[in-house]
Amino acid sequence: MSIVKVGILVAIVVAVLPADKEEQARLYNRAANAVHWTATFCDRNGPMCSRAGDLWSAFVQKARFGASMAYELVLKHSSRGSGVEKTHFAPAVMRPLDGTLKPQDLEPAWRGSGTRDGV
Repeated sequence: MSIVKVGILVAIVVAVLPADKEEQARLYNRAANAVHWTATFCDRNGPMCSRAGDLWSAFVQKARFGASMAYELVLKHSSRGSGVEKTHFAPAVMRPLDGTLKPQDLEPAWRGSGTRDGV
């Protein structure tokens, strides 16, 4: 988000805040109650939070499997006959370089040539 958008958003939030001391106190109390109610949700609804944790764990496991499968399929189909065949969608391991890159290809471009002539 650009700094102009952030500035506009902050200005809108400040503009809608109350100026009266009583209204400020009421807003503060309402916000504090809302934060407390949200923070203690699992205390009031233990079984629901437990089930949600189980569902989240299953979701993360499925997401890891999907990412691993996609990564391996990309490696398999982009290997150009290197004989890389993986099964059971095991976590992918980085392969050593095939020796097709030149040393200057391995140098990071963002560091420049090391001279300060162009600076």
